[in-house]
Amino acid sequence: METTIKKALKDSPFSTLGLSESNILLAPLAGVSDHPFRRICSSLGADLTYVEMISATAMIYESRRTFDMLKRHESEAKLGVQITGRSAEEVGQAIAVLDKMPFDTIDINMGCPVSKVVKNGCGSGILRDPERVFKTVKAARDSTDKPLSAKFRLGWDHQSMNWPEVADAIESGGADWMTIHGRFRSDDYGAPVNLEQIAAMKRRIGIPLIGNGNIFSRSDALYMRECTGVDGVMVSRGALGNPWIFRDLASGQTPVTIDEWEDVVLKHLKWQQEEYGNSGSGAVCMRKHLLWYAKGWPGAKKLREEINSVELLSDCENLVVNFAAGCRDSGETLRADVWPKDQDNRFMWDPKFDMDRKLDRGVGDDQMESIL
Repeated sequence: METTIKKALKDSPFSTLGLSESNILLAPLAGVSDHPFRRICSSLGADLTYVEMISATAMIYESRRTFDMLKRHESEAKLGVQITGRSAEEVGQAIAVLDKMPFDTIDINMGCPVSKVVKNGCGSGILRDPERVFKTVKAARDSTDKPLSAKFRLGWDHQSMNWPEVADAIESGGADWMTIHGRFRSDDYGAPVNLEQIAAMKRRIGIPLIGNGNIFSRSDALYMRECTGVDGVMVSRGALGNPWIFRDLASGQTPVTIDEWEDVVLKHLKWQQEEYGNSGSGAVCMRKHLLWYAKGWPGAKKLREEINSVELLSDCENLVVNFAAGCRDSGETLRADVWPKDQDNRFMWDPKFDMDRKLDRGVGDDQMESIL
């Protein structure tokens, strides 16, 4: 019998936040998790979404661009924010500012593997120092009464798997839950997620654990839950171009019709244009989403070529409408598997590798390099 994806956690931080029993979270995705995309994912079943990772240094220096990233749309019922910093003191200082902002929960990033983040002691750069992990979480806890969590990896590399020390430090520092990406900092996305170590972590700690890594379908989430006992799952790459994954995880409703696809993509376009205008960086970011949305449909190559040449969001609407009409005319009304695998069970297309890392705003733009 299929194990249900829902798992009640009475008196947990998730029930305190007023979430459903599913505990299905959208990860903070640099260059992606702005409020138009978050709203799409929430409308399709994500229980909690996050603002993309914020630099504590940028907050302390009152970076206008960073504060723009913290914008919350009035329709967002539950929203978290994630932060990373070079020291415990810096993180605590930044969280004291975030505490006064309209966020429901705060997460500390201890897992980002990007070199320009790590070289400053941020992201997964903290993993090699469990004492600093403890001090960072403690400083954060002293700065806010809001639900607090930390997201991290199994260790720096396979020769230094120190997650027990890091997990103990996070719990002792006062976090309400933790999220584990079941890989090492040294791993690429072709490495398997280590469910055995996640299960051992769940047995060790006394606070809830969210599992992250290779969640692309309901069966992926169920398998992780069954193997590890985690209290929920966080979706990252699996949501890129496929926000319907949250509907799948919550209810098992898998097929995406061309009508549903058109409705969601047009809605995303509308919200993107309302927020950023018809051109500029908002249009560049939306082109990336549209390329991801196009995956899984026959004849999408021509659409992708057209999207790459468009500079105005208003021009994209006709492309989407005409493409959907063409699918209906040809009888192609159900989306195919977005995540085809090869004979070695590896994904043949990975949106994370397609992402332009220059769009990792708040932690990667040139203007912030000097103060990170």
